[in-house]
Amino acid sequence: MKVSELVLTDEHDTISPDTSLVEATKKLLSLPRGVLIILDGDKVPKGVLADAQILRAVAEGHDCNVETCGGHMNTDIMSVGLDTDVSEIVSEMNARKPHAVVAVDGSGAFAGYFSPNDYREALSN
Repeated sequence: MKVSELVLTDEHDTISPDTSLVEATKKLLSLPRGVLIILDGDKVPKGVLADAQILRAVAEGHDCNVETCGGHMNTDIMSVGLDTDVSEIVSEMNARKPHAVVAVDGSGAFAGYFSPNDYREALSN
């Protein structure tokens, strides 16, 4: 099974690094579950933001109206090509345990988020 055969368009939204944490929180709350993928101007994935990063910023007393996603995102992401066989990436995912796995096209632009549900689906095939 190729990465492109999975549904990679759910369980996430995308934002830019200069988006405020307040705006990011609103986007996260609009998702039933998932994460925010931070993309640069060329749509290249730079990081991921989830509840934990926002909660940490609040707990540390940061002004979430001023602080941006770029300053709080987790950059431990693993990029995989759309034509990659899922069996090839599962072992690397298990070894690395990245915070997020994203699919990219031939130019490195974001093409989708490989969610925990996608991981379970890949293992079952």
